[in-house]
Amino acid sequence: MPRPKPAAIALEPAQVAAWRLERQHLAPSAVATSVEAVATDLIGVQAQVLSAAALAFAIRLRDGRVTDATTAQAERRLVRGWGMRGTLHLWAADDYPVVVAAVGRRETWRRPVWFRYFGVTEAEMERLIETIGEILGDGRPRTRAELAEEVGARLGQKQRENLGGSWGTYLKPAAMRGLLCQAAGEGNTVTFTRPDVWIGRWRDVDPDEALATLLRRYLRAYGPSTINEVGRWWGDRTSAIKPALASLGDEVVEVDVGANRGLFLRDELAAVQAARPSSGPVLIGPFDPLTVGLGRRDWFIPAPHLTRVSRTAGWISPVVLIDGRAAGIWDSKRAGERLAITVEMFERASAAGRKAIAAAAERIAAAHGLQPSVAYGRVFGG
Repeated sequence: MPRPKPAAIALEPAQVAAWRLERQHLAPSAVATSVEAVATDLIGVQAQVLSAAALAFAIRLRDGRVTDATTAQAERRLVRGWGMRGTLHLWAADDYPVVVAAVGRRETWRRPVWFRYFGVTEAEMERLIETIGEILGDGRPRTRAELAEEVGARLGQKQRENLGGSWGTYLKPAAMRGLLCQAAGEGNTVTFTRPDVWIGRWRDVDPDEALATLLRRYLRAYGPSTINEVGRWWGDRTSAIKPALASLGDEVVEVDVGANRGLFLRDELAAVQAARPSSGPVLIGPFDPLTVGLGRRDWFIPAPHLTRVSRTAGWISPVVLIDGRAAGIWDSKRAGERLAITVEMFERASAAGRKAIAAAAERIAAAHGLQPSVAYGRVFGG
């Protein structure tokens, strides 16, 4: 007879929320020591919008500034490239080979429907990927136009137009092979290089081991989570995730968090049970790793307010966190040497709550080297 399935371990939602703030480097007692630590622990910081990524790093560092991420990229300590879900992230340079080994398995372009839609063959794509790697191997960064021109000189007008006119469709496959990433550019100029040359060191990592490593980190930073939720974060079918999760074996246990069940790391159970609510509110920016990374945002965003955080066209709002749960949204605008922050709460805040939020806003303003002013807009809950 099969062995009975062990009962799920019950965890208190408030303790899980407090633990998650610690693992996200958002609790005062758990600030990170470097941008590399943030990028590694959170499995990259989404960087479609670089200013949002810079703020995500800054608020997780003691006395952090939004310039820290820019400096780290210029110093080649951070690398900007495509990863899970086909989105741009900033990664720790030393960790990037692990990321590439894991995402390299996701060759979602290698499908007949993809070839028909984009009008290319598998052989043409393979040659394009190889050619991009060959061109960038000299270490000289190129703009998209320059890269397209050199590719066209070797492969013809069709591939010149493909590379020059897409949003990244023909660049992502090369990036996920470890043959292309973004170099630190001047101003708004985006240039491309090859990561092994740009970083100056590289190591080959077993793809199965790499994916298991990232899934372990995911549960440590964003858990508990179901297989479907992990799949949505990773941007792939659950069939691609299940073997890697299974390879973690007894490291993973099932837990109940209120009415929700998910997978969690056994060695984090004691830390959750010891966690205590944070000392005050935390303001996180747009596209913050916490908001983007959680598979089920309704675990920490009240259901009536989900669309105020996860908005149309993929926009993710800045959030006010109280005790690790979303309690409002905020926006900001620079006015001279001040950062004017407008807060809209889901429920009316007390005078003490407003004072605490104002203190949290000081951290956001300080990250920009400015002084804060805080105003309150709508109260959505009354």
